Parts: sequence; C-alpha cells; structure tokens
Amino acid sequence: MEQLYSLKSAAALLDVSVKTLRRLVHENNIQVYRVGSGIRIKESNLEQIIQEIKSIDKYYEEVINGID
Repeated sequence: MEQLYSLKSAAALLDVSVKTLRRLVHENNIQVYRVGSGIRIKESNLEQIIQEIKSIDKYYEEVINGID
C-alpha cells in the first residue's frame, strides 16, 4: 500500500508552505484523499509535484541566466 501524507508533512518534505502545496495541487489537478477531516496526498502524487517544482526552478534559472 502506498504511503499517504498530510498536507503539513508533505509540505515539509517538499520544503514549501502548506499554502503553496495547496496551490500546486489545485493547479496540477493532483488527486487528494479525505481522511476524516484531513486531506492526504499519495507518495506518487508528491512525485508529480516535485517534477512541477523542478520545472519552475529550471524556468527561473533560465530567465535569470538569460538576463546577464
């Protein structure tokens, strides 16, 4: 069975705020699961978010290096 993470622990793993994580989940249509009153994210879905963060970082790096 795949690991499920709370938004708080997933945000800590990704080194982003919970608010940023919520935005990334919403923008990328990442499936979340309700467990009681909490929201959980599958480990495989965190991989999708990691790829999104990497692509954003790469974009900003290209923009910054292109300005020089």
